[in-house]
Amino acid sequence: MSDTALVVETRDGAGKGVARKLRAAGRIPGVFYGNNEEPRSISADPTVLKNLLNKSDAGMNTLIDVTIAGESGEAIALVK
Repeated sequence: MSDTALVVETRDGAGKGVARKLRAAGRIPGVFYGNNEEPRSISADPTVLKNLLNKSDAGMNTLIDVTIAGESGEAIALVK
């Protein structure tokens, strides 16, 4: 596994209530947008994401190797 690898989980539901419940459970809600693909609602472990971004010289502009349900792809983290 590379230094920029992040395994995320798909999540059901969308909206403020679902996002609040995920945050209360210690997860970060997000959306994975792909080229010519439907957006996927995901959740990530905040500790892993924070460590990944802190280790990178590029900071928030780091290309991340994301794995969702066994499928891999690259993404840039857009953190609000």
